Amino acid sequence: MKSKTKIVAELLAFFASHGQRTSTSIANASGLGQPQIHRNLFGKPKRVTKTHRELCIYAKISLELELPDPRTSDVLMDSLANVWDGSEEHARRLAELLFAHRRACM
Repeated sequence: MKSKTKIVAELLAFFASHGQRTSTSIANASGLGQPQIHRNLFGKPKRVTKTHRELCIYAKISLELELPDPRTSDVLMDSLANVWDGSEEHARRLAELLFAHRRACM
């Protein structure tokens, strides 16, 4: 997921490009409450909120990071080629290690 700061910046840029620079004009356009808009776009929320998500849906902004295709990473592909023994069983075990690493880093 994108950071809250990046999401807010993208939302503000979207609304500004549509001539909506105030919490009132954004609320009128999106159908959300002005206090919610002000708190979430101009205040200091600590996390991505339901309001951020609703505004992203309205603005058609993805909350997910757009990651590059891992097959384009020479480092990753060379590393796999050096450790994989060529068997399906070993491929499954390597995949489990990668998924375990992702879970540990979340």
